[in-house]
Amino acid sequence: MSLRRALVGLMAVGCLLALIESVTAHRAVVRENLIAAAPTIVSALGFLVGSAAFLWWRPKVWRAVQGIALLLVLVGVVGLYFHNAGRLLGEREAEHEEHHAPPPLAPLVLTGMGILGFMATYPHWHPEGELEVTHCQQRKRKG
Repeated sequence: MSLRRALVGLMAVGCLLALIESVTAHRAVVRENLIAAAPTIVSALGFLVGSAAFLWWRPKVWRAVQGIALLLVLVGVVGLYFHNAGRLLGEREAEHEEHHAPPPLAPLVLTGMGILGFMATYPHWHPEGELEVTHCQQRKRKG
């Protein structure tokens, strides 16, 4: 198994865990604000595409992984804003509501999963063993 394939597998598992967490954490919030469904949807897509890419690792699948990785990063950054909007704008709610505030850095999990997806599909990055295999294959072709 290549390092790229392992990174996509980690992305898929991370998206599954983020999906489970976002379903439980955003259940009540989705009724009030539909944008809160974005992490659930993107995590599910990340799990499905990441699992498919892990099972059928082909260069043609890399584009789908890159698209999902971009969505994961964007939803993570936007979620970071929504989780911290009250704190950033200086709005202070009652003390008892402050304890129920969303975790400030939780959306960065999605951004991290997106970065893993980008690392796995970055065309100019060659893990250590991958370069050696390429050079060996070139020697065999010449000889």
